Amino acid sequence: MIDIILNNLIPFIIILTILVFVHELGHYLIARKNGVKVEVFSIGFGKELFGFTDKNKTRWKFSLIPLGGYVKMHGDLDEASTKKNDSSEIIPGQSFHEKTIYQRSMILVAGPAANFIFSFVLLIFINIFYGISIDKPEISYVEKDMPAYNSGLKEGDLIIEIDGNKIEKFSQIKMLIENKNNQSINLLFSRDGKVSEVNVKVINNIIGIRGKIENKKLNLFDSINQSLLQIYNFTKLTLVGVYEIITGNRGTDELGGPIRIAELSGDFWSKGLHSTLWFMMIISLNLGLINLFPIPMLDGGHLLLNFIEFINGGPLKRKYLEIAHTFGFFILISLMIFATYNDILRFFK
Repeated sequence: MIDIILNNLIPFIIILTILVFVHELGHYLIARKNGVKVEVFSIGFGKELFGFTDKNKTRWKFSLIPLGGYVKMHGDLDEASTKKNDSSEIIPGQSFHEKTIYQRSMILVAGPAANFIFSFVLLIFINIFYGISIDKPEISYVEKDMPAYNSGLKEGDLIIEIDGNKIEKFSQIKMLIENKNNQSINLLFSRDGKVSEVNVKVINNIIGIRGKIENKKLNLFDSINQSLLQIYNFTKLTLVGVYEIITGNRGTDELGGPIRIAELSGDFWSKGLHSTLWFMMIISLNLGLINLFPIPMLDGGHLLLNFIEFINGGPLKRKYLEIAHTFGFFILISLMIFATYNDILRFFK
């Protein structure tokens, strides 16, 4: 039990605390910039463990349940940003709900944006100080008595084309041969500056070679460009994955909850700073994306309500807002229960 706490729970709480702080700080800074009074900045939910009140009368605190956090702004009835009924308690000009749709939307977007920026900064740091892995289409090992070996391929050969498809990364080879089982592929390669051609039979979706991975540290300019590309690719990969789960093209067993994240936190933490920063980058990016989903109670849900207000020419009636928030709460709780159920099942596999 002590090992689980030290190896998984503590790293999980530290990582989640940092990412939640970054997210809520985005909301806080843009709220303050737009003249909104922030009453509470909380890491976690439930009973306050400890905290302090700053000169602007914002209560900064750590709460009992460390699974998230919130910024409670002036005019909010609760952590879900429900508008207070009693206008006599509102200080004119300092309430979130008195601001324009544009200002409120900027405050809402600021949380996910902070997570994206944090991921971007982490990637720049990682790419400069740890570098990126370059997947070269160069053979580093040929397995004896396998098709590649029997066809004469050797260590150091640079693969140029397979069946007319140009090869820039070794990882492309797997994709090109995975549907060619028991078939021959035409492979163009370079050895000592001389280009040669050979036919190789695919057996069990492999030909018996390994690629060469090199690590390269980037300068600041290259790191910025590479980090932008990585953010785009990770975002696309996440959204495609969510779409495939919704459409049934990917199993829902891939969904993980707090237990799974805690387990991964411990695994990456144990591998050192590089792995921990990489994990934090991925989770921060996912946290930003998930919060933009149009589900009431999430930032994206509030943005959707703002858009409806803009189209409608005024805010929705309170009963409709309550229905939306109840629906959003039900969706989020259902997803949490289902993800936790998946986590528990993994222990019995």
